[in-house]
Amino acid sequence: MLKENAPREALPFGKPSKPLDILGFLKRYGLIVLVLGSFLFALTVPVVLLISKPNYEVHALMRIDPIIPSLITKSEDPSIINYYQDYANTQARRMMDFEILKKTVEKLTPRQKGAILPASLPPDKCADLLTLIIKVNPVNGTHLLDVSASSPKKEGLAPLINNFMQVFLEKVRKGNEMQDTERLSYLMHEKQALGAEIALIEEKLYTLTKEISTADFAETYNSAYKKSEQLQQLYVNALYDRISSENLYQETEKSGKQLKSLVLTPMVEELVMHNQSLDFTSSWTYQQQQQLRSSTDGLTPNNPDRIYVEERMKAMQDYERKLKDEVRSEAKNVVYGKRDYELRKELIQASNKSEKAKKSEKDILKELEESRKESVRVSVGLHVGESLKALLKHKRDLLDQIDTRIHELEVEGKAPLHIAIESAAREPQKPTGSNTQKLLMMFFAGAFGSVTALFLALEFFDNRIRRPEEIRQALGYPAAKPIVKALADMPFHELVGLAPRDPAAMAINSIAIGFSREKKSNNAQVIMFTGVNKGVGTTSIAFNCAQSLTRIAPKVLMIEADLPNPSLGRLNDRSPEQTGLADLLCSSAPMSDYIVVGGGYMPDTLYAGNTTTHGIPKHRIGELLEQAKNEYDFICIDCPPVLESDLTEHIALYSDIVALIILGDNTMFRDLRASAEALVRLEVPAIAPILNWNGKISTISVDKLLENRPEFLDKIKVGKIEALIQNLPPMRQLIETIKRTVVSMTGYAKEAVGAVSKKKQKPS
Repeated sequence: MLKENAPREALPFGKPSKPLDILGFLKRYGLIVLVLGSFLFALTVPVVLLISKPNYEVHALMRIDPIIPSLITKSEDPSIINYYQDYANTQARRMMDFEILKKTVEKLTPRQKGAILPASLPPDKCADLLTLIIKVNPVNGTHLLDVSASSPKKEGLAPLINNFMQVFLEKVRKGNEMQDTERLSYLMHEKQALGAEIALIEEKLYTLTKEISTADFAETYNSAYKKSEQLQQLYVNALYDRISSENLYQETEKSGKQLKSLVLTPMVEELVMHNQSLDFTSSWTYQQQQQLRSSTDGLTPNNPDRIYVEERMKAMQDYERKLKDEVRSEAKNVVYGKRDYELRKELIQASNKSEKAKKSEKDILKELEESRKESVRVSVGLHVGESLKALLKHKRDLLDQIDTRIHELEVEGKAPLHIAIESAAREPQKPTGSNTQKLLMMFFAGAFGSVTALFLALEFFDNRIRRPEEIRQALGYPAAKPIVKALADMPFHELVGLAPRDPAAMAINSIAIGFSREKKSNNAQVIMFTGVNKGVGTTSIAFNCAQSLTRIAPKVLMIEADLPNPSLGRLNDRSPEQTGLADLLCSSAPMSDYIVVGGGYMPDTLYAGNTTTHGIPKHRIGELLEQAKNEYDFICIDCPPVLESDLTEHIALYSDIVALIILGDNTMFRDLRASAEALVRLEVPAIAPILNWNGKISTISVDKLLENRPEFLDKIKVGKIEALIQNLPPMRQLIETIKRTVVSMTGYAKEAVGAVSKKKQKPS
């Protein structure tokens, strides 16, 4: 059973359209397709015999060598052993290219073309026809391709095949040449580019050689570096001399300061002592004083002579002393002046030597810096020259390789191909057969294919339900146990009571047991029976199910709510004036006044009553059903189709289970989905789809088949097809007419075959 809670999509698990049932199609139409196809094929046999012609075939062989001789190249492997079969199949497909066929037609002479193809047909159209004439297939177990052509005429076949092979070989060779041409063009362009690059590099090397004065780019030829080494040694020596001279100057200056602090009195006294004039003066003065002292002997101190002599002696001593001081002063000046001169001289010499050393160092350093810069410039030049020289060698090597490859490609252009003509085609001497077999196969496929397509179209448009699986596909959930065709010959609504062992009655009993299980599980008492459409057996199934429930529960009520088409009273032989549901709804009387009490295993019944009244009120339905649920175990309600009655929709609101009746081979797939969607949107607690095979199957009209056709057909212009189908007679009448026509035309076909056979035997 299907239980829903009003989802956004009513039937989310169902399919919107009925799938094609291939097995059922074969069971229904297989024999008809076989008979009609055989009939149409029999009609075409005389035509085949009349239009059949002899068939001529020519064959030629092309050889595919898995290995071709290698010339001087080693860059490509000429072997195709690893993929020989793929290569052979590829060449067979390439031979059937449109351009090759077109060029083959253009290469034929007008006479050769007219023998095989229509003379006035353009080459491109003829190329399309050649795909049916020429066949290319690899010969298993060999290295050969079989090239064949067949035609009702033998003239022109051999030239066609030979020209065909020649055109293909020309294309293959031209393709190889074009491939080599592209390679050669590329390589020549690369050669020119390399030549220009080499010239540019050589120009750079020439300029660099002039700048650094060497063409051998090695560091041993860097003269500036050698000069830098020498200047470096000179700079070290100059630095040593400068430091030594500065130290000497500082030492001389320090010594001068220290020597100036020394007292030179001894040396002055020594000079005074060794002064001859002073010594002579001292000696003369001493002698004179001795003489004068001797002259004063005996003179008194106050003697004027003695005083004169003593004064003269004192003057002589003062003179001597003054002279000695003068000599000492001169000696002191000489000694100190000489010392100052010597110190000044030594200081000047040390200072000059220091300045000389500084200037030498500065000049050498300046020259060293310039030499270093020159050495760096030359070293960079040597490095650049070395790189340019290596690049030049690399470019020349590439140029040699390109020259070698160009030569190889020029030689390869003359190399043999993998494919060659092994044997040319020759004009056939006799026919190899006729096209009768092909024509028979073609007409056989056409006869059976057209009939099959016709009935497949009918099956596609036929939307009727024939299997429980189709109910599952429509709703997304399986149906209840189907009610099979009843075997007992009795009214169907009395089946459960009179023939309980009948398969149909047993199926109804099984459905009733399911309702009982739902009552125990979910307290489901009100069961509404409604059909997808009219005439599906809803009333009979509802009454039979009510009878079956009386064997399970003691109190069962059967309500006939199909007011537009009441049939239960007629089936039970009730009086037309029998009151019922319609009268109850229009009055305020109790429900018990209108219920007919059943006996035995018959349920209590509330018939439809007087249904001629228009506008029957529905406000008491809920109240009456609640009252019935208190008095009865089960209430079975027979209702009209839910898509055709608002009363059914109203009763569904108070129902616990809705039994949706589907008549096999009659109910439409789309109608089933529409009914189920309507019930789901009414939020019915449970839906039990039941497939019934005990109804009257009505003939499906063409209009019904074309109703609600698939959307994609609206995009196709099918007006003529619809008109043709609508003008067809009903299906059964059409099948009977076809059968009669087959029988009548079979005799005509036999007579036609006999006439053709006699006609062919007359010339012999």
